[in-house]
Amino acid sequence: MMKKREVRQWWSIRWQHVDHRSSVTLFLVALAGAYGMLFASMLPALVEVWLVDLHLSERMAGLVATANVLAATFGLGLSIRLVSTWPLTRIAQLGIAAAFIGDLGSIAAANVAELFLLRSVAGLGFGLLAGAMTNWFGRHEQAERGFGMSVMLQFVLAALLFAAIPALQPWFGGASVYVAMLSLGAVAVILHPLFNLNGGSAPLPPGAATIDVGDGKSRAVRILAVLAFALFELAVVGLWSYMLRYAELTGMSPASASRVLALSSLCGIPGTVLVLLLGSRYGKLWPLLASLAVYAVPTLVFILVSGSSAVLISGLVLQNIAWAFAAPYFQAVQAGLDKTGRLAVWGMLVASAGAGLGPALLGAAIDERSFVVAFGVVILMLGVSAMLVARPAIVADRVGT
Repeated sequence: MMKKREVRQWWSIRWQHVDHRSSVTLFLVALAGAYGMLFASMLPALVEVWLVDLHLSERMAGLVATANVLAATFGLGLSIRLVSTWPLTRIAQLGIAAAFIGDLGSIAAANVAELFLLRSVAGLGFGLLAGAMTNWFGRHEQAERGFGMSVMLQFVLAALLFAAIPALQPWFGGASVYVAMLSLGAVAVILHPLFNLNGGSAPLPPGAATIDVGDGKSRAVRILAVLAFALFELAVVGLWSYMLRYAELTGMSPASASRVLALSSLCGIPGTVLVLLLGSRYGKLWPLLASLAVYAVPTLVFILVSGSSAVLISGLVLQNIAWAFAAPYFQAVQAGLDKTGRLAVWGMLVASAGAGLGPALLGAAIDERSFVVAFGVVILMLGVSAMLVARPAIVADRVGT
C-alpha cells in the first residue's frame, strides 16, 4: 500500500502531462476555483439560514456577511504577496483548507461570535483560492477564454446550487447550503493539482517583470486597465442593484419582476460562450468597445422609452450578455500587461471595491421614482471606462501578437 506522501506525489504527477492550453484544462481550472468564486452568489441563502436557524437580526446577519466578504478581499490581497514565495498549488491548498474549516464549522456554530469567526476563516480561504485561480489565468496565453470559463461557471453553478438546496433540505435541514458549497470544495480538492501547470508549480522567480510598454508609461497603462474595470463594475453592479425596483415601476408585480431578473441573469451564459468562441481572434480592444456599446444602448433606451415591460426585458437580456462578455476581456487586458498574473488579481480587488460602491453611488442618483439621472450616470461611466481601457487594450493586443 502506498504511503500518504507517495499518494500525493502520484496525484500531482498524473497531471503533469495535461496540456494547459486545451479548453478542457481551462474549464477544469475554472471549476477548481469555483469554490472560491461562488460564495458571494450564495450569500442570500447563507443569510437566510442565519436569520431562520440562528435567529440573528438582519443587522447582525449583515455584519457576518460583511466579515465574509472583507475576509475574502483580504485573501485575494494576500495571494498577491504569496505568489512570490509559494507555488499556486500551495496557495490553493491553504485556501481550500481554510474554506472547508469555515464551512464545516459554520454548521455547528451556536452563536453570532462563533459564526463571525468561522465565516471570516471561510472568506480568507475563498479569497486565497480565487486569487490562485485568477493568477493562473492571468499568466495564460488565452486569458480571455479562461476568465470566460470562470464567469460562465459562476452563472451555471449558482443556478444549480440554488436548485439543489431545496432537494438537500429533507436530509440536512439548515446545513443544506453548506453541504452544497462543500461539494464544490470536494471538486477543488480533486482538481487543484492543475494549478501546477502553466508555471504554477513554483513561486514567481525574483524580478519577474510586467510588460514594458516602451514609452516610460507602463505603470500608468496598468493603472488605467484596473481603473477601467473598476468603473465598469461600479456602473453595472450599481445599476443591477436597483433594476428590481425599476421593473416594478414599469408596472410589473414584485413576483414577475423577480422572475424577469432571475431569467435575464442567465442570459450572461451566452455572453461567456461567445467569449470562448471568439477568444483573441479580434484582439481585446474591439470586443471590449462593442460590449460596452451593447450595454449602453439599452440603458439609453430606458431613458427614452419608459414604462414598457417589453423594452425592459429586451434591455436586461442585452445588458447581461454584454456584462458577461465584457468582464473576461477586461481581465484579459490586465493579463496581457502583466505575465506574472498579479495585475489580474489587483484588477479583481479594485473591481470588487467598485462593485461595492456602485449601489451607494447609483442610489444617490435616483430621484424618488425617476431613474433618468441614474441611467445617464451609467452611460457616462461606460464611456469613461471605454476611454480608460482603450490604451491598455491596444498595448495588450500589440504585445500579444
